[in-house]
Amino acid sequence: MKAKTIILLASALFIAGAIAALYPQAHFPSERLTEGFETGFGGWDPDADVPIDPNTGGPVDWDVARSTDVSRSGMYSMKLFIDGRQDDGAVWIERKLLLKEGARRVNITFGLYSQSESFNTIAVVCAYAGFEDPEREGDLSVLAPANEVAGWKRYSLVVNIDGGKAQELWVAAGISVRWETCMTYYLDDITVEVT
Repeated sequence: MKAKTIILLASALFIAGAIAALYPQAHFPSERLTEGFETGFGGWDPDADVPIDPNTGGPVDWDVARSTDVSRSGMYSMKLFIDGRQDDGAVWIERKLLLKEGARRVNITFGLYSQSESFNTIAVVCAYAGFEDPEREGDLSVLAPANEVAGWKRYSLVVNIDGGKAQELWVAAGISVRWETCMTYYLDDITVEVT
């Protein structure tokens, strides 16, 4: 009789522990996406909001491409270039995610490489998380000056959201011009965590 009671008690404790461990995951789903651009863009798309160049009558030059110039890990990173001589414009990478029901917070973390440190604000690091596709420079949140260090630095944006029912979520990371010059930065090891 004692052995049967011990087995029932142990089984009840095991089931209670399993429920306690799984309950937060069932009610607060977590999704983590990591990309290092080793095999392509990984579902990220380039985008920009750039001014017109008065010399050509067309948009200023900009480009977002995979590069082996520098990388934070692996061999590749994302190279962000913009002709900032009009003292305006932004380039970024963006991605659409399916947001699970009950999601409450988005955390975007990534490394940005600056070729030099500067006390002048040449560009700023920016990011975005929201329900609309970011199309304008002003849609992105400014995180910090892009030339705080020579080399790699990690940046993060945390946004509280009301996920409600499952819907689409847009995330983005990039740079925005603050100085009249051509500029190149590199972005790598981007992680998006939705909880």
